[in-house]
Amino acid sequence: MPAGDGFRAQIDAILAFPRGLSAVANAELAGLAALTAELVAAASAAQAAVVLEASTRGVIAESDHPRTRAWVEQSCRDAGVPVAKAQARNLHEVAQTCVGYDVEALRAAVTQGRIGIDLAGVVAKSFRRLKRDIEYPNWDALLQILIDHAAEGAPVKDFAAIEDLLIGQYGIPGRLDDQHERARDRRELTGFHRDRNGMLVATLRLDPASEAVFTAAINALSAPIVDEHGHLDPRSTGARRADALLDMVAAATEADRDVPGSGTKAKVVVTISLETLMSGLEEAAEKGWATTGFSQALSPSEARILGCDAQIIPAVLGAKSELLDLGHAKRLITPAQRLALQQRDQRCTFPGCTIPPAWCDGHHLIYWALGAANGGELASRSERDRGIGGPTDMDNLALLCRHHHTEVHRQRHRGKVTPDGVRWTRSDGSPIGNALRATSF
Repeated sequence: MPAGDGFRAQIDAILAFPRGLSAVANAELAGLAALTAELVAAASAAQAAVVLEASTRGVIAESDHPRTRAWVEQSCRDAGVPVAKAQARNLHEVAQTCVGYDVEALRAAVTQGRIGIDLAGVVAKSFRRLKRDIEYPNWDALLQILIDHAAEGAPVKDFAAIEDLLIGQYGIPGRLDDQHERARDRRELTGFHRDRNGMLVATLRLDPASEAVFTAAINALSAPIVDEHGHLDPRSTGARRADALLDMVAAATEADRDVPGSGTKAKVVVTISLETLMSGLEEAAEKGWATTGFSQALSPSEARILGCDAQIIPAVLGAKSELLDLGHAKRLITPAQRLALQQRDQRCTFPGCTIPPAWCDGHHLIYWALGAANGGELASRSERDRGIGGPTDMDNLALLCRHHHTEVHRQRHRGKVTPDGVRWTRSDGSPIGNALRATSF
């Protein structure tokens, strides 16, 4: 019997195997699952061996599909099985690499099933790239390291970092610096666009050194918060990282007379009607909206959060869209007040939060909104007592991290500066947490 017929008979027996599963005992199914996984790995190795044999003999080059990828896809179609495009691409990468010298280790690893075809393709591409940056005497060690990483289950995304390490260890002097300098030249933060869920999305691309600094800062600021009762932070990892980034932006753009170009947030103008601005301060429902200079629509609570910011300019409109007030510096938190708040509050004043003061917003405990009858002046004390407006004074300010700042406005929590600290209560007067956030007077 020709060798091909013997292989065909074995394959037919394997293909017929599922039809007899009904007679298999329950206790045997787990073992069969392991056996079939072994068969899948063996079949993948066999496919790679056949393709590499066809490539070595020149069968592929002489066929109607002289490229390995197309030849594999056609063989799948001939067999009536789904065309595995990704597997065909990886087999092409392996075959392309294995025509060179000193690659027997890769051929053996893939045909013996030590690494799958998917990772073999990654190893092949990495090896070809690295040969440009690493001199010949190190190629054997280089390929073996890549194969070992793949055999240990290294994910595909890790291979870029592995390549950097190999160039640093074995590469031509200065080559890693050159690569990273070129990568740095391609750094980019795109503008925002809306996704299908209405969220605003931007893409950030960084070189390795810049990413390391960025990630270190984000990780330090996005650790989950555990409150005084031991309750875990309800935010997802992604939400915590987003809040950390917003905290970094807020801190970086804080006005500082000693830093040229700081205070850029003063360029942000939030336009809102007085009626909309005041809605929700005494009512349960939110009404209306605000707009930014970039035509983003904001809810009233979001506008009030931004209004607490030291360098946001609120443009308050009357019933006929006339400008009642354009926020100015004397109502905004000054650098001196910011320092005083940091010294007094030490951290976010919300119970259980430990976010440091540099990453917090200054929040108006009684909102700063103007009384319509005051002609552009701050609301009177009687109006402030009724919850209509409040001054930018130390006894009306408290530090809140961005997460808790948002929660305070959404839930309408109330805060009060006392000699013992900032006391927070819910809108119904019930306390939040068991202890006050200490302050230093």
